[in-house]
Amino acid sequence: MVYRLGRLCFSVAPFLLGNIVMGKEAIKERIMHKQNGKCALSQSELKKDYPYVDTDRINPKANGGIYKDHNTRIVDPVEHMKRHGTHRQREAAMEILKAMVDAREQLMKNVNGINNRVLAIQRRTDFEDVQTTDLLKQQLELANKHIGKADRRIEKHLKTMGVPIADAALQIRGLGAMTIAYLIVYIDIEKAQYASSLWSYCGYHKASHERYEKGVSGGGNKTLRSVLYRMADSMIKTRSVYRDVYDREKEKLANSEKETNSRNTQGKLIVCKWRDTKPCHRHGAAMRKMIKHFLADLWYVWRTLDGLETAPLYVEEKMGHTGIIMPRDRGWKY
Repeated sequence: MVYRLGRLCFSVAPFLLGNIVMGKEAIKERIMHKQNGKCALSQSELKKDYPYVDTDRINPKANGGIYKDHNTRIVDPVEHMKRHGTHRQREAAMEILKAMVDAREQLMKNVNGINNRVLAIQRRTDFEDVQTTDLLKQQLELANKHIGKADRRIEKHLKTMGVPIADAALQIRGLGAMTIAYLIVYIDIEKAQYASSLWSYCGYHKASHERYEKGVSGGGNKTLRSVLYRMADSMIKTRSVYRDVYDREKEKLANSEKETNSRNTQGKLIVCKWRDTKPCHRHGAAMRKMIKHFLADLWYVWRTLDGLETAPLYVEEKMGHTGIIMPRDRGWKY
């Protein structure tokens, strides 16, 4: 069996895939029998089909735990999420919004996949099968129609929910209903004790080459980063109030003697002065600064509206910076 990943091809023997699947099912079967078909965490009855139950390491992966019988238990997927602190209980209206957003995100992935396939054929990097191409184009047209309908449904539902932060955010130029929907669905503001908590969750706490470590999960919420990038692009084009942050940062970096890590034309990481980096690097850094300012304002307004504590920014409390621009100065009403 041959798999294709971009321009790379690799083969996997079918019997190996079978062994992987059978191995996972075998351990589930053994442990479920040992647990009398009940969840190890809640003692509730488990579904008999293996795809509907999870394996959980008693000694976690972070501590070197592996899937062996003595270190494995079978649990309900929701209870599994609760154990790891990833389960979020939402109100009914918010659950409906999340379902809409998740469905739209899946549609977007399908559209991107079809677009990439069609583009590869048009660029002649892949051979064309006419019948398949016609089918892909039909699916693409249908998916785009559904995305348009999904956008209208999400916007309509969001405006009827009466969520204070959504109503406040909709007043900001360049910030659309779709971005707000993604933000309030994915972010649990009660867990975000500081503005930097949002930066870390979205992956803006470090430069991209520092966020990822081989073999270690993390790096921030990729879906939100994509949404925030499109938002920032919109804010620049519509000359939003946050455009000023972008312009000042870009100009400062164009004249900065400070050294940074950048990539040369061969893609290798080098050290050079900001003013000597590629314009696209300075553009990306300025966008990142603008997004961080927006997230800090969102955090402050959201927690204020929800009656939660708002600690001063690190640069204000620890570094003594003054003249911090407050959200009200940027048009937030709360």
